[in-house]
Amino acid sequence: MSMASRSLRIGLLPGDGIGREAGRLILETLSSFLPALSFTFTDLPAGYTTFLETGTALPPKTVQTLRSECDGALFGAVSSPTTKVAGYSSPIVALRKQLDLYANVRPVKTVSTAEQAIDLVIVRENTEDLAHLRLPHRRW
Repeated sequence: MSMASRSLRIGLLPGDGIGREAGRLILETLSSFLPALSFTFTDLPAGYTTFLETGTALPPKTVQTLRSECDGALFGAVSSPTTKVAGYSSPIVALRKQLDLYANVRPVKTVSTAEQAIDLVIVRENTEDLAHLRLPHRRW
């Protein structure tokens, strides 16, 4: 399949607050900067508002849809309660665990009109103290 005819299915998890607004801008940006690709976006629930409505911040159906129907995902910002809320846990942390995601990979390249070329890849480890959860317990 040529890149020009490629269509990507993207799970869109806008989250809460600014995530919803930023998600719309990301969609516009993708479409304008990558006109050779077509995108199909699937809105998926996740976040504190989802928790208040359903009792879970990351519904199992959201993860199932990402695994079975999507080529990628865009996760917006989520609100977090300022005090402990029984039953609430971070949907982004849960998503990282369930999809075995341990790094953000962010390639950066200049556009053809730039004066100086940049070709850079930023890799950010994002287990954020979660790696120990996978290690077997050992007594030293």
